[in-house]
Amino acid sequence: MMHHRPTPRCLARVLTSLTLAGALLAAGRPAMAAALNLNATGRTDTDKDRDAYNKPEALFAFWGIKEGMKVMDLHPGNGYLTLLLSQAVGPKGKVMAFSSYDHEEFEKRFKPLALANVEESPMKYPDCFGPDLTKALAQLPAGSFDAVLTIRTYHDLKNPSEVLAELKRLLKPGGVLGIIDSRTATGRDIDNHRIADDVIIREVSAAGFGLAGISPMLSNPKDDYAKGFWDARWIVDQSCLKFTR
Repeated sequence: MMHHRPTPRCLARVLTSLTLAGALLAAGRPAMAAALNLNATGRTDTDKDRDAYNKPEALFAFWGIKEGMKVMDLHPGNGYLTLLLSQAVGPKGKVMAFSSYDHEEFEKRFKPLALANVEESPMKYPDCFGPDLTKALAQLPAGSFDAVLTIRTYHDLKNPSEVLAELKRLLKPGGVLGIIDSRTATGRDIDNHRIADDVIIREVSAAGFGLAGISPMLSNPKDDYAKGFWDARWIVDQSCLKFTR
């Protein structure tokens, strides 16, 4: 089946139909996070390769990550984003690596670092994407976080409306929900772990979040949507979205 790339005109129609015409289409305000050291202890050559297609400094500026924030890194994998967030929020901030399904690799990275501002909450795969995730989130106190961020895992949520309801409860008023995911033209591509922008926007908006920004910084027109991220990581076309509570 041939995929057709959504054009800017199509995306504009989607936003209009969702009454989101007032969304910000710029890259957000200037960064107020601590400066990132991309050569810091604990960072690997693979991390540095990944920087090229995740653009962490620009990404944190877009999401408005600041020193002193309390941030949830939802489904942190091996901790690529967690370590960068630890730098960005500084010693007065906190990063919770929540629903950490790759605990062994995460611990291998973070145990030698002994970072006081990082906390891990492990969870088994695939339970971390189902009802157990909702239950675990429900145990956290309301208004605990300034931001919740997730990279290429939103499409895996089994009950997105339930998870989103908990994330909204956990965020402070004005708090940020940042989502990156591998893009497809329409709907969900289960086999290739991709999802269309309009699906994310519709679901998150229905949960009561406001769309605060769409950035093209991680877009790539060379991606034909035929492969999963693991096969096309250098060319994958990614959504980059910012919502607020």
